[in-house]
Amino acid sequence: MHPSAHPPSRPGLLRSGLLPAWAPLAAALLVMYVPTFFDMFTSLWATEEQAHGPIILAISLWLIYCNWPRMIDASEGARASWTGWPLLVPGAALYFLGRSQNIAFFEVGSFPAVLIGLLLVTRGTAALKVLWFPFFFMLFMLPLPGSLVDILTMPMKTAVSYLVDKLLYAAGYPISRAGVILQIGQYQLLVADACAGLHTLLTLEALGLLYLNLVRHNSLFRNVALAILILPISFASNVIRVLVLTLITYHMGDAAGQGFLHGFAGMVLFVSALMLIIGADSLLRFRVDEQALPILKSARDPKRRTAPGAFGTLKKTAAPALLLAAAVISTVLIRPEKMLADLTPAITLETSVPHAFGDWKVDPEVVVLVPSSVKQEAISQIYSQTLSRTYVNSAGQRVMLAIAYGANQTRQLRAHRQEVCYVAQGFQIDTLRSVNLVIDGVTLPVTRMVASSGARNEPVTYWFTMGSNVVRSYYDRQVVELKYALSDFIPDGYLFRVSTIDPDAAASFKAQHAFVNELMKSLKPEVRARLLGAQS
Repeated sequence: MHPSAHPPSRPGLLRSGLLPAWAPLAAALLVMYVPTFFDMFTSLWATEEQAHGPIILAISLWLIYCNWPRMIDASEGARASWTGWPLLVPGAALYFLGRSQNIAFFEVGSFPAVLIGLLLVTRGTAALKVLWFPFFFMLFMLPLPGSLVDILTMPMKTAVSYLVDKLLYAAGYPISRAGVILQIGQYQLLVADACAGLHTLLTLEALGLLYLNLVRHNSLFRNVALAILILPISFASNVIRVLVLTLITYHMGDAAGQGFLHGFAGMVLFVSALMLIIGADSLLRFRVDEQALPILKSARDPKRRTAPGAFGTLKKTAAPALLLAAAVISTVLIRPEKMLADLTPAITLETSVPHAFGDWKVDPEVVVLVPSSVKQEAISQIYSQTLSRTYVNSAGQRVMLAIAYGANQTRQLRAHRQEVCYVAQGFQIDTLRSVNLVIDGVTLPVTRMVASSGARNEPVTYWFTMGSNVVRSYYDRQVVELKYALSDFIPDGYLFRVSTIDPDAAASFKAQHAFVNELMKSLKPEVRARLLGAQS
């Protein structure tokens, strides 16, 4: 018998070259960032404040696509750079933390870091020199932490509100201002982040830098001067937008101001910014006869975009692909899905907080003001329940109590710092400090401040809870959120605030301390534990 001949073996994908070296990297990027950007499109980027995010992303990807052939030519024969790993590893870690803990800044910020790292480890520094601007441009789509935005945005919104108030008053309109709230005629307008906030400033700054990149002047003076002028141009455009929106509301009603014409005012913002940028650019020529550089330099072979060998061998791309796959798998394992609020007994603030306790009772002479529709909408997006009352004791001392509950303390749904809210209403903040108070036997870290507006002096004491913890800073919140995420939970939280109207801050804080102690003693143990951030 003759041994049977073995049929020739078929080459696999790896040996046949049917699977290009870039395929594992592309697959890893799609698995990582398609869910990320889908979530952004349906959450943060769906809000007016963050609407510039998808535009920045689309422009960045378009610039990468257009410059890709030139990048391939520029990096042909160049050695890969090890410097990509110090970016790629932290980028994967940022993705893991951001995706698993709902920190949008980390999650979206990992995207340019990972792309730059992959480019360096596969094509080297020559490739990055060609594509640096699209990656830099992506930074403008990062959703900054809310606490940072509040701090940086408030001065700009206040300045815009001040100028609009002065301009319209000089023009004879019946307008007044309290912080960032404009009252014109019978209408009240809140100058929000979308109208004149940091996000708008960043968007206009990105527009100006994109203009510089596209026109490509060869005059250093002209480029630097125009880049500097973009900031005042952005501010002037914000003033124009709020001015137009205020006039629309006054002459056509609140419905027009908050409806289609609100979006039209946004168009006015960007059109006016673009016209001012072009006008400033024209004034900066100073009779210099220069020609703009070509927007997109042509490559030798524009079709060389995804050549099989453009990124080396599969062995070369396997390690980066495995790193990204590990980040995705780790995220799936740790990402919290359960709401802590669903596992704890529901508390109804209105019935859980007594109308009278100790020497205190609800003051029947004080009428609770109903917030405007704009404020009410903003409150309902953050809090599930709110309680606002004024109590009085036998000595005639009055304490204003505000409690708010949010079932989801992640991303944009977190409670806001009270000093930011007071400034938005026109108050000045003095003596802001953190202190430890002993309340019903529990040592509690609280924030105290004195808010003043004209003759009104309002000492305030407040604190936040997340789950069973009292949190002060942004860092505290992230640590507590991570702790609950490791147990597969999304924490809920309370805002507890007491304030008095009294020029004597020391006496007010003493009365507030006594009030809170009496209130906590009157509450049921489970309610007291939730408000103090202590385990029941």
